[in-house]
Amino acid sequence: MIECSIAPSRRDVIRALATLSVASVPTMAVAAPMLVCAPTDQVAADARAWNAAMTHYRKAKADGETFDRERLGPQFEAAKIKFGEERPFKGQPGWAEYKEWCEASGFSSVMDQWDEMSKAESDAHVALLKMPAPNMAALRWKLEQTFDADGEIALWSEKIALTIRADFLRLLAEEA
Repeated sequence: MIECSIAPSRRDVIRALATLSVASVPTMAVAAPMLVCAPTDQVAADARAWNAAMTHYRKAKADGETFDRERLGPQFEAAKIKFGEERPFKGQPGWAEYKEWCEASGFSSVMDQWDEMSKAESDAHVALLKMPAPNMAALRWKLEQTFDADGEIALWSEKIALTIRADFLRLLAEEA
């Protein structure tokens, strides 16, 4: 079985064409409708790929949270007990002692591991955001990722924004 949809709708194309000036005639091809057909098997494969990527991301996120709680947090507490709220920076008094303590206590190693885990989580997150959303639930998740807690836009990549836009256009056409 093959699922087909026209995206965008004819009404959307007519609206877009009405707003174009004569000088922008070459851009009409961009506004033209496109027949999007995908075999049902492909839609299922896309959903399986999305689910696998989401599982990978959730595991990386959970591993990072566990690491923060079990390894990183205790190391920060130990540093706070030894050096107070403000640890010395390079060139400040106490820097040599702090640097030596970081190596001897394993703090440097924990920080290196934390960097690797953070990168793995970030890479898994970005991979999901760049992947086509197979359904509206996946698109909703992607849209929820676009804003930080303070309401600022969190998208840092044009490719991600364009992928989300393509998801939106494709999935809304399927809903019609």
